[in-house]
Formats: sequence, C-alpha cells, structure tokens
Amino acid sequence: MFEEIIGYLPFLNFDVDAFLNVAGNDPFSAMIYLFLKGGWLILIPVLWFMVKNGWLEYIQNKHAAKREWILLRISVPKASEQTVRAIENLFALLAGAHSPASWTETWFEGATQPVMSIEIASIEGQVSYYVYCLKGLRDLIEAAVYAQYPDAEIEPVEDYARQVPSEYPNEEWDVWCTEMTNVMPDPYPLRTYPEFEDKVSGEFKGPMASFLEVFSRLGPGEQAWYQIILQPTDQRDFRKRSEAIVKKIKGIKETPKVSILDQIISIPLSAFMEIANMLMGSTMGGGEKKEEKRDGTPEILKLSPGERFVLESVERKASKIGFNCKIRFLYVAKKDVMKKSRAVQPFIGSIKQVNTFNMQALKPSSKVGVNGTLWWFKDRRNAQRKSKMVRAYRSRSGWSGLPKFFMSSEELATLWHFPILLQVKAPGLRRIEAKKSEAPANIPFG
Repeated sequence: MFEEIIGYLPFLNFDVDAFLNVAGNDPFSAMIYLFLKGGWLILIPVLWFMVKNGWLEYIQNKHAAKREWILLRISVPKASEQTVRAIENLFALLAGAHSPASWTETWFEGATQPVMSIEIASIEGQVSYYVYCLKGLRDLIEAAVYAQYPDAEIEPVEDYARQVPSEYPNEEWDVWCTEMTNVMPDPYPLRTYPEFEDKVSGEFKGPMASFLEVFSRLGPGEQAWYQIILQPTDQRDFRKRSEAIVKKIKGIKETPKVSILDQIISIPLSAFMEIANMLMGSTMGGGEKKEEKRDGTPEILKLSPGERFVLESVERKASKIGFNCKIRFLYVAKKDVMKKSRAVQPFIGSIKQVNTFNMQALKPSSKVGVNGTLWWFKDRRNAQRKSKMVRAYRSRSGWSGLPKFFMSSEELATLWHFPILLQVKAPGLRRIEAKKSEAPANIPFG
C-alpha cells in the first residue's frame, strides 16, 4: 500500500543517480526530468501570487472607475491671522476620512482606503491652494477648513494638471519632476514649525515663505506643481516601528518571539544536550553564563543630551495623528522659457529647511523622476519617467512611484499651510482681499 502511494507521488520516488546521468549528457532533458518528478510544485506559489495580485488589481481598478473625484480651490482672507497650528488641527480632522475596507469588501468589491491630495500650484505666477478628494468627502474638507478659517472660500474648479501634455518628449513643452523621499526610517521626525518661531519676538519664518516667493516669480508659459498624497491610517504599523526605535535608543534589547516550529525543534535538542552533559560530566554549552555587573544607573540617564532630544522627538511624533504620504514636485514650462534654476533648486532649498542631520531629512529620489546621472538611453528613460510622473500627478496616484512614508499632522502643517499673510508678501498669491459678512438687518426694502 505504501509503495502504491509513493508511485502517485513522483517527488518521493526521485532517483538522484538517474538525474545526474541525464544532466551530464543533456541539461535540457534533465530539466524536464526534474519538472516531471515534482519540480512543478515550485510553480504553485508563483501562480498563486500572480492570480491573487492580478485579481486584486482587476477588481480594484473596476471599483476605482466608479468613484467620482473633485478638485477644490481654497482661498483665505488677506486679513487672516491664523497660525500654523490651525492647519495642524485641520489635518487632525481630515484623519476622520479613515475607513478601512473589510476582507469581503477588499476581495469581492475591490474597495480600498481612498487617498486625498493637498496641492499648491503656480500657473504663470498665480499661486493657488487645492485639495483633491472624493466627492463624498467634500463636506469633511469644507468642515475642516471652515472650522479654522470661517471666511475662506472653497470652490470646485477644473483640473489645472490636465492643461499640459502628458506624453514626453513634446515639441512645445518640457517638464522636470521628482518625488521627495525620507532619508531615515519614518519614526524619526522632521524639523517642524515650532522650531521656526523666534522665542523672543514670536515671529514665524517657515519654509513656506521662500517656497511661495519662488512660485510667485514664475512667468508666462511656466507652471510649478507641489503635491502631497495623504492616505489615512490607523497607525498601528507606525507605532510598532516607533516603539522599536525608542527601545533601540534606550538600549533595550528585544527578546525575539519563539515560533511553534522553533519550540518543536528546541525541545528534543535541549533534551539531547542535557543527556550529553550528564554522560560527559561537563557543560557542552560553554559553562554557565556569568551575570553582567550593573552600576545601578537607569539606562535613560546614560543618554547624551542629543540622544535624549532624539528620543523625545520620536515619542512626540508617535503621539501625533498622521497619514501615509507621498510628495511630488513638477516644474512644467514651454521649452523657450524653461529655466530649471528658477524653480527647481529654490524649491529643493526651501524643503531642505526642515531637514536635520541627527533625525529626518527629505531629498529628491533618483529612482523616479528626472535623473541626470543615468548612463544608458538617458534621454529616452527620462522621457518615460516624465510621462509617468505627469500621469501619476494627474490621477493623484497613491501607489505609483516610491512607497509612502508616515508623516505627522505637525510635519504636514510645516510643509503645507496657508501663508501667515502678515509675513509672506508673495504678490501672486490668490487670496480674498476682504472678509465677507452678512448685510445689516435694518436695510430698508422697497
């Protein structure tokens, strides 16, 4: 009976000598022999992976095609005196868009956690703020903005990103594009807006001041687009990463979890070691471990001031609400007026103001977008990257390009906020010149 079962399972009846003889004469026949004798089993996980991901992509694309999106332009009053903290509160409210899909919704309906996009665009020097979201989230966006800026104006507009070509090279237009990526693991924070406030005068000069100045200086035929993709999250994975960083800084060694398989293997092995020790009259493990002497000083007190600051900053970020994010920047212009030094370097310089050497930093990625260091087929590959980036920006794609990384509401408010208009003088900034108010109740009507 046992031999009959083996006959139906050829991989249990594998003849090594026969395989080696065939391999020595004809490698191709050896591959066929190996495949027929059970080698096909390795294809099962590969096929399962392909079918699973293919189905998921198909059903998610089908579901996404049914969604309706809207682009909202936001204008704030010129006399607004709100601080950056108001924008942090705005992002905390936007986190209410988190609606994770259940298992059945994911695999049978193709539902996913929708993303939002917060943007700043300069169209020939006219700077505007935008939010791109599902139509069903418009009320949430408006509530979040009006709660902090009661006199703001929010209106749906046509998508400015669809006014330029999406395929490159192009006879009339050209584009420079990139995604900003994090240098360190995302639990490490960026420099945020409280650190840009003067401790004496209280004056705030953040990175957005120079950023808006650059955008407002663009001329005819030039455009600059700045986009941050936001995906609401429950932050469980981020908290685990933060806890691991905190333990590392504190010098706490994590005890690895022992799996059931490890336990099954270790039990007979430990028994064998005990019996061997008894028979040989010695300890095979190298003797008893000596206890390490401790000076009694808590590990936290051994940290340097810099290490303690990093620890406090990581814990502070972990306590904040945040999103999984992706940052894109595109400079689009007609070829006869395009000047990279007018927009690209100033933008990167503005962003670098939030970088720190001991914690987090943002930098342009060489893996996506324009890369001047490519060796092979440089022009063609850069043209493909430009086309892909423009399409990703238009669709507000959360998956195209680099992986998303976590940013807290405080970091986001530093990198995207309405201007402190008493300090930012960008002439091209779109804003309301005066507050709107209701008409007096005693106006006579004839």
